[in-house]
Amino acid sequence: MKATDFNLARNLEFNFKTGITKFEDSRLVIFDTNAIGLLRQLIVLELGLERARDLFLKFGFQNGFSDFLQMKVNYEFENEMELLASGPVIHTWEGIVQATPAEINFDREKGEFLFTGIWTNSYEAEQHLCFNPPVKDPVCWTLMGYASGWCTAFFGDLLIAIEPACVGMGDDHCEWKIQPPGVWGDEAKPYLKAYQQIYRGIRDGRKAA
Repeated sequence: MKATDFNLARNLEFNFKTGITKFEDSRLVIFDTNAIGLLRQLIVLELGLERARDLFLKFGFQNGFSDFLQMKVNYEFENEMELLASGPVIHTWEGIVQATPAEINFDREKGEFLFTGIWTNSYEAEQHLCFNPPVKDPVCWTLMGYASGWCTAFFGDLLIAIEPACVGMGDDHCEWKIQPPGVWGDEAKPYLKAYQQIYRGIRDGRKAA
């Protein structure tokens, strides 16, 4: 199948008797974005901006990593490019953001990876601006975490997504760019710090399995 053939609406399982909603082997829950936005703001106020960012990056990373595994195990795509491109598709279906890929290039043997695109209607940028003015750094922490986790699971080595543009910074749309930490250089340091522990845990768990 092609990435665009995926339709989450056809693959959700609602069970009123058990109170469990599932996508394949994963249980899903539905929350109002205003409630999530309030939780986000309260965590920022309680922990400070840096620790809150790290927490939501890790949350997004785990979400993206898990979604990738569900897609890889349960669906057969025409090729690896279509499997990779299904990430923005499921991200869009989940109501998180409208994700439009722009450039995809990767070579595992050479350790090269580049994936860029545009995010429109990011719930996270929207919620940030409900509580705060525009800031100088990207605010779509769970989105960047999701993209990092998805692509890391696909590539087999840590990749980092950063927003070159973000509505939370005053831009008219959000953009993503995903590449290896070494290619990013110093710009990736805060993200690398957030992901190292969770990625190490995932990697070690795979080795033990």
